[in-house]
Parts: sequence; C-alpha cells; structure tokens
Amino acid sequence: MNNFKDFGIKPVIENFTGDKIKIEKLLNQEIIVLKFRIVPSNYEGKRLDLQIQFKDEMRVVWTTAKYLIQTIEKISEDHFPFKTTIKKVDEHLEFS
Repeated sequence: MNNFKDFGIKPVIENFTGDKIKIEKLLNQEIIVLKFRIVPSNYEGKRLDLQIQFKDEMRVVWTTAKYLIQTIEKISEDHFPFKTTIKKVDEHLEFS
C-alpha cells in the first residue's frame, strides 16, 4: 500500500501573508507590490487584493478602487514586483 508522504505532493498556498492595512495609511508613501488578485466584491463590482511590502513588513490591502483595478490589470506578470505610490487624485486613487 502507498503512503501519501511518498507522493511528494505539497499544497499550493495562495493566501497573502501579513496584517491587513487600510489604504488610507498607505497614501503618498512608497510600497512594493508583490502580487495581486481580483475577486468579486462582497458588495458590488470587483475587489483588488494586494500583497505588498510596506516599511519592510509584509502587508495585505483590499480596495474596490476601480482605477487601481483597471491599471494593475494592464501590468504584465514579468513586471512584478514593482515600487509605487498610491495617490488620491480628485476623488479617486491612482498608482504613480
């Protein structure tokens, strides 16, 4: 009989690591975006989940900011990770 441990199968863990941080605390400060995912929002539309490094700590930020979602979808995977600053422009958020 086979033993599962002999199969060499390891789980693929796709969870983001680190404490959640509010996007307001990140505004106008440099962050490193490591990866992202876009999922359905619990309320309406889409939600952007970002795995970031902020002040040498792994953090997670969630937002429904549509311009951030539209922009990050255009970045190819080979451009990750990247440094950016999230700024409030008029009434919306943008990467800069």
